[in-house]
Amino acid sequence: MFRWISKTLVLSASVLLLAACTIAPLKPAAPISVPTQLSQMQVRNAIITSLTGRGWTIDHSGHGNILSTLNLRGHSATIRVNYNRSTVSIAYVSSSDLEYRLKDGKPYIHRNYNGWIGYLEQDIRRNLQNTHYLGGK
Repeated sequence: MFRWISKTLVLSASVLLLAACTIAPLKPAAPISVPTQLSQMQVRNAIITSLTGRGWTIDHSGHGNILSTLNLRGHSATIRVNYNRSTVSIAYVSSSDLEYRLKDGKPYIHRNYNGWIGYLEQDIRRNLQNTHYLGGK
């Protein structure tokens, strides 16, 4: 009987540890430098191309900012992309079913969120460079 209880406790602890591994510190996205000579509209278009290419929807687009949401397998994340002719920055706004929480004053979220933002950052950088190298076309 004791052996069965011990195995059950070990298994329960393992499951709890695996569940805890699904969250990670929310990494703030690094600012993205915009190549010189691009207009604000070209920057905006490169961002929108990157967002929609990764499945993000455009919820609102204003002067210098875009509110966008990704809905994926029952999870959602909303971000704000602020931009001008020199810098693009991505900020977390809200999420659903991504286990967002503050722990000791620091934000944590499902580890996939950081990957989604990392891929988006790469796409924005690439699209800005492509726009620059193609002469702004």
